[in-house]
Amino acid sequence: MTNLKYNPVAHDHEKFIARASYAVQRWISTSYREDRLYNRSLMLLDGQGVKQDHTAAFLLNAQAAEQGHHDAVLAMGWFYLNGVGVEEDREKAWHWYRKSARQGEPKAMFSLGYLCYIDGDHVQAKTWFSRAIRLGHSRSLYWMARLLWRGLGVAKDQKWAYALIEQASKANVPEAKRVIRFLSRRARQAAHGHNDSSPTTLRP
Repeated sequence: MTNLKYNPVAHDHEKFIARASYAVQRWISTSYREDRLYNRSLMLLDGQGVKQDHTAAFLLNAQAAEQGHHDAVLAMGWFYLNGVGVEEDREKAWHWYRKSARQGEPKAMFSLGYLCYIDGDHVQAKTWFSRAIRLGHSRSLYWMARLLWRGLGVAKDQKWAYALIEQASKANVPEAKRVIRFLSRRARQAAHGHNDSSPTTLRP
């Protein structure tokens, strides 16, 4: 019979594998729980097969967000901003959108830009819209165009603004599509001699 001798290297390797396996199982279990909390929150929010309950939806989403669930963290900003299931709180909305943005979520970056825009901080709005655009967020193209069209927080450049609106329109951003229709109508009126001297503005 072959004598089996204690091998410290092999023993340590087995301990490492056991610890790693345990960590992976815990991660899978935690991730599954986060997903269940978030999905249940969506069901309660929309009344999908259950009685609609915004407060319960918020509380379940909050549990998932506290555990770092990506979509739940973003949703916390929405809950607080709109006062759904919880008292409206712009400061807490900002906190959660910042946390989501740090996770690399372009929708959160857009929301931060929008909050800056309506607060009149156009320089910061440009920063957040730019970051979201780099990650492919189409609606940010339209809001960046608004800054450029009016020269808010950035040098006025209506040619570039129009190009961004066209990009956003092709990406089916509703606000951009409305502006394209509006500007096209004005161009047709001008071509037929119906000159409207009122200044062109971009509407949300």
